[in-house]
Amino acid sequence: MTFVEQIYKQGNKINSYPFKLYYLSTSGEPQTVISIPKRLFKRAVKRNLLRRRTREAIRHIRANYPCLAHYSILLVYISTNLHDYEAIKQGLENTFGKITQDPEENS
Repeated sequence: MTFVEQIYKQGNKINSYPFKLYYLSTSGEPQTVISIPKRLFKRAVKRNLLRRRTREAIRHIRANYPCLAHYSILLVYISTNLHDYEAIKQGLENTFGKITQDPEENS
């Protein structure tokens, strides 16, 4: 079973526009996977642009969420719109905020 399959099947899921987030607690080095479906954006240029914007937003806000160091994350972009950097950053902040509020993980 690949890393992505493991997170998809065994991990927890959060829907928070414009992302669907799957996360799984890990004891080793946490990984982050960003998926931009080809059925939403046919052109690789647009998928790469969204991937770069998402990666940069994660880099800037990761320090605000120290709990992310314990999770491997799979981010799936679910919007059909091409969002700018600020909208992606705001969406990620909302999404990561939901991880810290998850009562299942606080026990």
